[in-house]
Amino acid sequence: MLAVIIKHFSMKYYLIFFITLTHYTSVAQSTKIIAPTKPSSALKKILIQEMYDFSNAWGMSDTVTLSKLLAPEYRHSDVFGEIQHRKEWLIFAAKKRDIANLEINDIEILMYYDTMAVITGKMTYLFGTEKIKQDLRFTQIFGNYDGQWKRAAFQGTYIKNVK
Repeated sequence: MLAVIIKHFSMKYYLIFFITLTHYTSVAQSTKIIAPTKPSSALKKILIQEMYDFSNAWGMSDTVTLSKLLAPEYRHSDVFGEIQHRKEWLIFAAKKRDIANLEINDIEILMYYDTMAVITGKMTYLFGTEKIKQDLRFTQIFGNYDGQWKRAAFQGTYIKNVK
């Protein structure tokens, strides 16, 4: 009788161990981390052009163009730490601003799958009638929506003190 209890006891824990191992193996396979890759030179040119088109439309308060270039779930974290969703940001973007000499450089792009690009870089421009130089570091996330790259998120941080 003791042998039956030990055999039953061992089978029970073997079965629990097997089920647990199977569960963790399936979870580990489904949560595989994808390593980012660099875009092709052609895709890099497209994404950089999208950034320039977007930035120039923002500088001219062109909300028609901005609406076409924004993802439906757009989130904008500004240099003051405020978060605006698409609708609020478009209201902000419609306000007149005086931007000159916009430059984007120090660009790095990482691709996740073929549908998401994380872009970091530096943006410099002259702001206002006083032409105050503003430098900021940014992170932008672009998603591919049926063949059209759209900005899904933005975060900017001033590099220097701005007056």
